[in-house]
Amino acid sequence: MKKRNILFAGIAGLVLLGGAIGVGANSIAGDKNPENTGSAISMDEAKKIALNEAGGKLKEIELEKDDGRLIYEIELISDEKGRKVDIDIDAKTGNVIKVDQDDDHDNEPVTNKEAKVSMEDAIAVAVKDTPGEVEGSEFDPEDGYYEIEIQTGKNEVEIKVDSETGKIITKDND
Repeated sequence: MKKRNILFAGIAGLVLLGGAIGVGANSIAGDKNPENTGSAISMDEAKKIALNEAGGKLKEIELEKDDGRLIYEIELISDEKGRKVDIDIDAKTGNVIKVDQDDDHDNEPVTNKEAKVSMEDAIAVAVKDTPGEVEGSEFDPEDGYYEIEIQTGKNEVEIKVDSETGKIITKDND
């Protein structure tokens, strides 16, 4: 009877250990899944937070990994004189990390094109075309495209996706 209880306890322990290992492996695989950016807030939510923080017009927004943490790096044009404001927002919490106002003037006209395709959809298009780990993505509202960097083994691929059609514009291998 004692051997039987020990046998059942051993089997139960192995089952629990196997389940824990499976869950750990699944969460690690999920972290490497390029379609899972790990951000809790969307690009639109980050844009709203930045505009509430500093006002102005969106010039550029990108989702980047910084020391293992996902952040939205947002550049705004704060007024008609072209003053730039750089804002970093934590992609998980939505907290403003940094606001940096620049007195340099940007002589480029600001013509923001609204995206019909979300950043998440553009990433999905790029990853479907080129499987790998997404290293970074940014939206260029002036030119109307997403730029997505994907690591595929030893190569880095830069894909530009049209923000209106969701189609790949260019693909460069480094």
